[in-house]
Amino acid sequence: MKLKKLVLALLTLSVLSPALAKPPVVPESAPLDIAVPVFDVKTLSCGIKVLFLKNDEMPLVSGELLIPGGNVADPEGKEGLVTLMNASMRNGGAGDLSPEDLDAALENKAASMGASADTEHFSAEFKCLSRDLADILPLFADMVIRPRFDAKRFETNKADLLDETERVEDTPDALTRVLFNRALMANSAYGRWGSPKSVAAVTRQDVVNFFKSHYGPTGAILAVTGKFDEEKIFQQLNSLFADWAAQEKPAEYTDAKPLGPTIYFFPKKVGQVFIRYGVLGIKRHDPQDYALSVANYILGGSGFTSRLMHQIRSDRGLAYFVDSVMVPYNIPGIYEVIGGTRPDSVKEYLSVMFQVLNEFAKNGPTELELKQAQKSIVEEFAYNFESPFSIADYNASLVFNQYPDDYLKTYRDKIKALTRQEVADAAKRVLTQKDWVLVVAGPEDLAKDLASFGTVHKVSSIYEPLAANP
Repeated sequence: MKLKKLVLALLTLSVLSPALAKPPVVPESAPLDIAVPVFDVKTLSCGIKVLFLKNDEMPLVSGELLIPGGNVADPEGKEGLVTLMNASMRNGGAGDLSPEDLDAALENKAASMGASADTEHFSAEFKCLSRDLADILPLFADMVIRPRFDAKRFETNKADLLDETERVEDTPDALTRVLFNRALMANSAYGRWGSPKSVAAVTRQDVVNFFKSHYGPTGAILAVTGKFDEEKIFQQLNSLFADWAAQEKPAEYTDAKPLGPTIYFFPKKVGQVFIRYGVLGIKRHDPQDYALSVANYILGGSGFTSRLMHQIRSDRGLAYFVDSVMVPYNIPGIYEVIGGTRPDSVKEYLSVMFQVLNEFAKNGPTELELKQAQKSIVEEFAYNFESPFSIADYNASLVFNQYPDDYLKTYRDKIKALTRQEVADAAKRVLTQKDWVLVVAGPEDLAKDLASFGTVHKVSSIYEPLAANP
């Protein structure tokens, strides 16, 4: 009884007292002091630029090698070849070692190696204990220069990729991603996508021939991070890669020509409709790169504080999630809004989405939105420095893509210097484009709702030729 009276008294006091009714004052935090690490840069005789970042806190070493190329280099009609090449480089043995022997050699050293690809580059990486680095580097060099592409492992990898490709239409997220990229990046190598037919057409000899012509040291960047003797490792790398022959010059690709303005609808029984909307973005090194990144952060890239999330989810409860992303390439890349909503809310969701985009394209951010975004982006920049390994990977990507040497040091100042007009101009430039693409996966009866937003093309297979609007 006494406890109950005490609680009531405190509640009454909190209502009556202006002092207790005020929100707590959060002190202004001091600016983050971020020290940009200094990389020691050396070049191997074969042309590979090596970025060394020493850190003795842990007895570990990682290496990441970036090579010009990537999935965009897939031969037409044999899309999926690059994925098979990467899988077979690691799984198919290397140098004098069979697949089983290479597996055992890495397992005995508690080390890992792999090969992969992004849209515009190939990559290979290793991780090991510092004491084992001298033994792991020859294995890594063999995988990169002398993969065996074991026939049996290749067929296993091919079967796995075929199965994965055939299952893409099972998931709304995956199938809309394929449709969206094919439609927005159409008429360019960036818009091609692996299908069961194209994967089935790839042979082991195709992979061997492609590797010989596309994999080499020209334009390559190797980041080595951790605890090591730099001079000793540099000499070993120089010896291991000395005879690596240069590859063919990477192709230059034409800009995409989107198939829009149009809507692609994939009928599918789902509880949540998946929606992707987008237009062409910008190239790397575009003068409006910083301004558009801030505009994107405000519009949809900042999670729960973004304008899209606020108006679509918080105010109306129309979606569990909605966000926006910008992906620059060596050609104009992707600007995309991604979200999911209930089947009965699709029309309202799209109406609000278009309203928010049009208003933002017309007026840009408010001054308050800009200041809050600049502060958050500057503070979140520190996440890139959480470990020497993460900052090394980030810096390797910057060097590989030819960003200025002072990019890391000047990034925060350039973000803080942006004006509201500069951010508004960048948003207007991108969001007012007419060749937009909208992709929706959901129940059959949604077609009539979608028709109020434009021409709807119903898609029965994500790999079929896509119709374009006149």
